[in-house]
Amino acid sequence: MTSIVKRTAALSAAVLLATGCKYDFESAFDSGSAVSYSGQTKRHVLIEDLVDEILALPARPVAGNINVASQLNFYFDYDGGTSDGLMHSFAIDGESLLQDGTYGGISSGKNLSGKIAGNDPALINGEFFGWELGMDADPTPEELVDYFFAEVDAEAKSAAINLVTAGGPASITTPYISPEGHDYRQLIQKFLLGAVAFSQGTGDYLMTDFRATNVQEEGQGYTEGGHNWDEAFGYFGAARNYPDYTDTELAQKGGRPEFAGYNDRNGDGVIDLMGEYNFGNSTNCAKRDLGTAGNTNPTDFTTDVFNAFFYGRFALNAAANLGTMGNTEVVLIDAMAKQASVVWEKCISATVVHYINDVIGDMNNFSNGQFADEANFTDLAKHWAEMKGFALGLQFNPRSPFRTGDVQGINLNSLKTALALMGDAPVLPDGTQNGVAYAGGTEQYITDLLEARDILEQAYEFDPENVANW
Repeated sequence: MTSIVKRTAALSAAVLLATGCKYDFESAFDSGSAVSYSGQTKRHVLIEDLVDEILALPARPVAGNINVASQLNFYFDYDGGTSDGLMHSFAIDGESLLQDGTYGGISSGKNLSGKIAGNDPALINGEFFGWELGMDADPTPEELVDYFFAEVDAEAKSAAINLVTAGGPASITTPYISPEGHDYRQLIQKFLLGAVAFSQGTGDYLMTDFRATNVQEEGQGYTEGGHNWDEAFGYFGAARNYPDYTDTELAQKGGRPEFAGYNDRNGDGVIDLMGEYNFGNSTNCAKRDLGTAGNTNPTDFTTDVFNAFFYGRFALNAAANLGTMGNTEVVLIDAMAKQASVVWEKCISATVVHYINDVIGDMNNFSNGQFADEANFTDLAKHWAEMKGFALGLQFNPRSPFRTGDVQGINLNSLKTALALMGDAPVLPDGTQNGVAYAGGTEQYITDLLEARDILEQAYEFDPENVANW
């Protein structure tokens, strides 16, 4: 079977030249675009607004009869029927949005709870692992979110945390940090990016039978398979012109002001959330690339992941135009699906490594069995939560090196070991974890984190220099 690329060589060259490798594809069925992923954009906004809700909580103890968990569940269990007319809080300083400012203006309906791993799709092998605190013998990701929400509610209503530091006493009034060092704002956000966005993208949409779904969806300008691919891309979160950004711009660390994480690429004076803004893990890829710049073997996750999404979608669009898909095309598309899934996961895993390094740095700042100061405590809580929240998401990809056997000596038990070494809380300067003495104290926990880091380095075949410096 002659490949799509060969059968459409002239078309391929013309389209590649016209798009400049942007995620733009014309419909095979009408005069519009073949690309659609508004529901995924809305879920990114729901996660962002949930975080804003947490950050807006007043200092602890929160006064009055307030149900914080209910406020957070507004976003998790979002009801479009009653709330699509409400204004979302997502905004870009100094910019106007193309959408009208309501949740329904992005997409009708949609929520987070219906798309979390375990609800859709089912858990891989019916198993969720990596967190024990507050869970029963058969935990689910949704139950963990419920637990996190309940903990935020409890912490917000509790008295300030009285912290003894080497620099003197400190009073922590942040309502979403626990005395044990859990930053629930970070845990919730990072876990949802894994259990909803990454799980949906890799465990559902990129696992599609793309040959069987090379048929037009009724009344739409795309095939079922093409739309599924778009939805995976939407969950990844990249802008359509992702390659136009530098890593510095994607990380919002500098560069051109008009590319500060978003770009009005068509010059209409407004930012289209469905194509001109970079959400979620798409920015983590750039941050990790930036962290290896100048190293012996720098990464280029941004190029590798975008190329996979682009060329897979290009092949799907060509198949839609031809009305057929042969074996060669199936192999190509599946290869691009695997590349997109694995590189996306590498971006997350490298970010876990980054936060392992940060946690170790925070612990090295302890002073004589105490936190050096208030910032030492809040930094540890933040970095630990980002480490563990991202790490929990690594289990949701069927093509993960922890599941495929592609890397010798690595299997699912390796990931379980790494998560267990991190534990369900950081080890504090007094050598306790969740109020219980940790065997070997802080020195042993640092050793355990380095072992977890070694597992990730082996599984993803990361360069040791990059790992040490992320």
